[in-house]
Amino acid sequence: MKGNGAAANGLAVVDVDGHLCEPEALWDRYVERDYRPLARAALWRGVDDEGNRVTVLNGAPVRDLNRSRLDRLAIWRPGLRPEDIGALDPNAFHPPNPGGSDPEARLADMDAMGVGQAVLFPTLFSEHLPLVANPDAAAVLARAYNDWARDFASSSPERLFPVAVLPLQSPLHARRELERVARDGFRAVCLRPMFYDVPVIEPAGAGQARAGEGSVYFSVRPPRGVFLNHPHFRPLWERIARLDLVACVHPSLGIANPEPTSAGSYIERVAERLGLGHTVAEPTACLQDNGLFLVAACFQGLLEDLPRLRLALCHAGASWLPLALEKAETFLWLEIPGVFGRRTRPVSLEPAEVARAHPLVVSFDSWESSVAAMPDLFETQAAWSSRYPQHDASAPAEALATLGRHGVPDAIVERLMGQNARALFRLPSP
Repeated sequence: MKGNGAAANGLAVVDVDGHLCEPEALWDRYVERDYRPLARAALWRGVDDEGNRVTVLNGAPVRDLNRSRLDRLAIWRPGLRPEDIGALDPNAFHPPNPGGSDPEARLADMDAMGVGQAVLFPTLFSEHLPLVANPDAAAVLARAYNDWARDFASSSPERLFPVAVLPLQSPLHARRELERVARDGFRAVCLRPMFYDVPVIEPAGAGQARAGEGSVYFSVRPPRGVFLNHPHFRPLWERIARLDLVACVHPSLGIANPEPTSAGSYIERVAERLGLGHTVAEPTACLQDNGLFLVAACFQGLLEDLPRLRLALCHAGASWLPLALEKAETFLWLEIPGVFGRRTRPVSLEPAEVARAHPLVVSFDSWESSVAAMPDLFETQAAWSSRYPQHDASAPAEALATLGRHGVPDAIVERLMGQNARALFRLPSP
């Protein structure tokens, strides 16, 4: 194990939201030979003969997440400032940070940053895997990614902790992969808050015939957009809780998504219509997707029904959390027919009360002054994230400076920078 990432001030820092960058070798080495044509047709990202990035989804090229040759998803390195990245020529090729896909380079960067342990999320598979149309292909790809991420982390199992992906296109495939990664020692799974086009099984209507006394028929409705906390997914949430894994709700940018799935593509269309000349999905879409998830979970009683479910809300900052809980609390008890509709799953506790009592953390970014200004709200439930190696990544030093300017007590700083994440994910002591 190379180094230990000890920060200069002695803090045992945990990065609760770093990213991996899926290499082409994932398809060549981790997808079984017989399934490689299926997997590559469903989802693949590589470089063509002219050095251009190509992403294939469901058999057709899709818009790349980068608007230039600058690979902002893997451009940051320790020591780079935003203005340094902004000064790079967007039309020239810049080698991506190898730490996104090479564990030795990752550990070296963690040492340079002063990060002891890191929770690792997908990048391409977060954005595109939920959109794979073929459930069997999604299962093959999820298995390949999880095997690759497991091997990546095996270089330093006390410092690197990958988050597994699940093929949510099929309840059976998702459950099988969930059970498998739990056996393999994964501590967490990644769930993107969006609308999924999946066949939904529902009780048959009262007018349908029944075979005999006490028998129940079910009908399968055609694929339609159902959100992550729809009853269709409830058995999966329950199984995650029983397996004692952390459910990581982690949005993705979504600018290449069909518009009804998540907020990113709609926000980009609005930005283009306004003539802003700059992407605005990134600073807003993730907040909206995570906020929608939490409010829906509050209204539908997910946290009350599953009090032991460990939950991490990542990649959207933390500032939105108290506002979302307060607004949910304001509207929860209103029952206005024809406007909000009546609650189908009544809840008995107020959202802020449930969230405070729940095993839950929300990630915060180094520059996020609201966490430093309101430490009483975030003391036990916020955890620092780097976003490494994306273009807006940062090191612990920036977060410590932000907390220091606001005079946050040392004991709370230790919680925010490591203890809260270590407790939720049950990481080994550094």
